[in-house]
Amino acid sequence: MDETELSKSHTTWTLAMPNAPQPSTFDVACSIRKWAVEHGIMRPVAGALEASINATATAIKASTDFESMMRQKELLSIAFNEASRTIYLYTKRKVTGKDLKTLPSSILNCGIAYPQGVVEEIGKNNQIAHGAAASMILAGGANRYACGSSISPGNSHSAGTLGALVVDAAGVIHGLSNNHVTGLCNHSQVGLPILAPGVLDVGPGGVNPFTLGFHKTVLDMAIGTQGNVDVSRNSDAAIFEIFQTANVSSSQGGVYDTPTSIVDPLDGMVVEKVGRTTGHTRGKIVGQELMPVEISYSAPNFGFQGRILFENVWVIHGENVPFGQPGDSGSLIVQIDGGGLRHAVGLLFAGGTDSLGPENQRTFFLPIRPILEKLQVSLLGGHNV
Repeated sequence: MDETELSKSHTTWTLAMPNAPQPSTFDVACSIRKWAVEHGIMRPVAGALEASINATATAIKASTDFESMMRQKELLSIAFNEASRTIYLYTKRKVTGKDLKTLPSSILNCGIAYPQGVVEEIGKNNQIAHGAAASMILAGGANRYACGSSISPGNSHSAGTLGALVVDAAGVIHGLSNNHVTGLCNHSQVGLPILAPGVLDVGPGGVNPFTLGFHKTVLDMAIGTQGNVDVSRNSDAAIFEIFQTANVSSSQGGVYDTPTSIVDPLDGMVVEKVGRTTGHTRGKIVGQELMPVEISYSAPNFGFQGRILFENVWVIHGENVPFGQPGDSGSLIVQIDGGGLRHAVGLLFAGGTDSLGPENQRTFFLPIRPILEKLQVSLLGGHNV
């Protein structure tokens, strides 16, 4: 690819070597990033991560107009969809219709989209529930608290989502959510009561608050750059031991039961979830972030604020409405296969703006398989449904 020249023609850049093998969308995304880093448009990731990703990439040869535009609009991140051969160049400032007339619509046979979008800070603002924050399921003649409902640590005026019930090797049942929901960004003490509904959602006419369980453990969420911390270990997840298993159901808000099988995410996969804020929503996986995503977290009550890098982050657009909103963090994301069976895919943990998404929103998730493996638990279905 060293001898490859990119020529701009009708806002399309193509390879001048017709017999060269077509590069993957990932390869092209790496070539764009390498160019952006070399020209000071994007800052490199510290440590060896940048070099490892771009080791085999050759920087694109871009026009001065493209360089000027990406600098002016502030290119923030790159995501890619291998199935549709689409690359998303997320910018801080909006790329207008007039701008698009001078920008390439394709690079190396990959379609290029220019959404405006930033990553939202977690914990900065209190969430507001759009619908029912908590669901009680009638099963076996008793009301059970459902997954997809509001939870929080007992000492935090907040609310997130009970994603699923999980079980460890000893058969002990736990609740699964995000570290920043029940683990308070590493600040929950072991044994801290986890309330249902979350403190933020306690009010007249709602579910009477009760202790659903007690905080058990979190996965690493270390502040710092690659080389100082192992970014690949970062994962926003936590579990708490269920206090009285008769009080909780594996049903996802009464819509469907928690699946126990797992599939890895794929571009274009249609997914759904039940969450504390937006309830039951459907969407589609639009791509995967090329580089680690930096998420800003704050837990003001504990004097915590920091930026944490996450690898293997995937992006979802909702179906007509946002797939998730603040307070949906911790929701279990599932997929329905061709036979109508559901499989777990990921854990919702963050979001951001996106001019291509409904209501200018996108949702971030982490694959569920490595989360369960690190926690040494399995998904539990069929419990009090």
